[in-house]
Amino acid sequence: MNGAASPEVDTRSEGNLRGREGAMSVQVTAQRPRISRRQLFKYGAFTGAAATAGPLLPAMTSVAHAHGLPRVLAAPKPIPGGIELPDGTVIHVFAPGPPDVTLPFTGIQLMGLDVEPSVITDYRGVTALAFHVGTATGSDGRQYNLETDMRAMEGTYIAEDGSRQRGLFALI
Repeated sequence: MNGAASPEVDTRSEGNLRGREGAMSVQVTAQRPRISRRQLFKYGAFTGAAATAGPLLPAMTSVAHAHGLPRVLAAPKPIPGGIELPDGTVIHVFAPGPPDVTLPFTGIQLMGLDVEPSVITDYRGVTALAFHVGTATGSDGRQYNLETDMRAMEGTYIAEDGSRQRGLFALI
C-alpha cells in the first residue's frame, strides 16, 4: 500500500477487506492507552504519598490526650513594654533593626539591633523575624500597600501559672 487510505479501508470489519491492492487480512487487537511519563510520575507520587500517609491516619484522628481532652498549653507572659498606640494601648512587641530604617506605610522606626525580637518573657529559644514591604495586586486588579511583621518562636518559657512549658508560636 502507498499509505493513502482508500474509501474501502474506512469500512473495515473483522474479516477480510478488499482495497485497491486486493484482499488483505485484518486482525483486530485492543490497543492499550499509552501513559505519559508525566502521568506516571504524578500517579506514582500520589500512590507513594497514600501508601506512606495511610497507616498514619488512625493516629492522626485520635484524641490528643489520654483522657480524651485536648492538651492546651498554659499562656506565656508577654514582654514588658512595647509599642504604644495613639489611644494609649500598648502592644507588647518591639521592632528590632537598624534605627535609621523607617517602615514606609506605618511610619514605625526600627528600634536597634539589641531589642528583644520575641514577644514572650522568661523565654529561651529561637526567634525568626521578617519585615516585608512592597505592593500587592488584588484579584480586582488594584494595587495595595503591603507591610508585614512576621515572627516565629520555638523554645521553652515560664507560663503565667509558673509552669515550665515548651511551645511553638507565630506572630503574623
